[in-house]
Amino acid sequence: MLNLPHKPGVYLFKNKQGEIIYVGKAIDLKSRVSSPRSWHWDSVETIVVESELEALILEANLIKKYVPKFNVRLTDDKDYLYIKITKEYFPRILTARKQGLKNSLKYFGPFPSSRTVRETLKSLRKVFPWCSNLQSRFVGLIPNRDWKMRPCFYYHLELCPGACTGLISQPDYKKIIKNFIKFLSGKKEKLIKDLTKEMLFFAKNQKFEEAAKIKKTLDGISYLTQSQRASLYLENPNFLEEEKKLALKELQKVLSLKKIPARIEGYDISNIQGKEATGSMVVLTSGDIDKSQYRKFKIKIENKPNDVAMMKEMLERRLKNDWPMPDLIMVDGGRGQARAIKSKIPIFGLAKRLEWLYPPEGKIVKLPKRSLALKLLQKLRDEAHRFAITYHRKLRDRIIDR
Repeated sequence: MLNLPHKPGVYLFKNKQGEIIYVGKAIDLKSRVSSPRSWHWDSVETIVVESELEALILEANLIKKYVPKFNVRLTDDKDYLYIKITKEYFPRILTARKQGLKNSLKYFGPFPSSRTVRETLKSLRKVFPWCSNLQSRFVGLIPNRDWKMRPCFYYHLELCPGACTGLISQPDYKKIIKNFIKFLSGKKEKLIKDLTKEMLFFAKNQKFEEAAKIKKTLDGISYLTQSQRASLYLENPNFLEEEKKLALKELQKVLSLKKIPARIEGYDISNIQGKEATGSMVVLTSGDIDKSQYRKFKIKIENKPNDVAMMKEMLERRLKNDWPMPDLIMVDGGRGQARAIKSKIPIFGLAKRLEWLYPPEGKIVKLPKRSLALKLLQKLRDEAHRFAITYHRKLRDRIIDR
């Protein structure tokens, strides 16, 4: 039985000669690689990554590098999906099969996973909004109907810049499409450099609204690409584990901890005006999400929307339990939440607005946005928030169903 983790990653099947015959990706390496073999392989190598998107990118790089024979056969399949930019007055971004690529302004692919491509485009649209319903409003390449019409559904979700209702000019719209093409072409650094230069120009000329829009795009690019490190995995398959160790060492240093925090617990509260309040405890063990250690709390304080008091109740109840003790406690919030309870265990609040770390007393810790320690704590905080909301909704729905 292969000793593989239940984590996303890439697997490389090899023959007796050690040649790579197939490269694939998986959301869960253990489940995928341990399933019945669809063809013969003699050994397997795996690389663990952080997300399915990262696995998709790494898979494509490895196929390009090794050209495994079974992957080569599959790439001849006409059903593989492409990302297509249409050649129109206001270009649209679509998915298409090989036979649908004629008259494209630009296209990318093919991609082995259709579902992942569609999910990736959903994320990209939040950073590079585009219009998708123009053909139902305009006849031909150039609009010839009244611009004063109601914005489409995607405009209200901030996924469309408003070309469908005349809220953006064609040159400005095409600039978004051009940036999208740069991003998918692997010209991220040049794109960031160009956008930063443009943002500074607007700020210098006191056009702060335009500068803020570019800042939002830059933040989105940073978020999307934070885990796209395929080249690093190619150079070092143990990159992820080494990065976690560096993050924990950095955390020990910046928070002046006595030892590297092997167990970190994160806490969050979810409620609506104090009703059906819930609390969550999530755990990182050696930098990894450890769902077996998660706990949820139904807060007993009622009809009092007081996050500090609720946090105090949850932490007091947690510390009375005979569970493994943490080396570090992170709570969602600022100084007030960090002061919720007195403990010998180091406690810090992580406030989402500025992403600063608040101890109960003393100086605020301001980590750089690219800090590995900060990214680790943000992952913990976001997971605690997700877990708390899930439990809160469950309780709320029970009341509605009564």
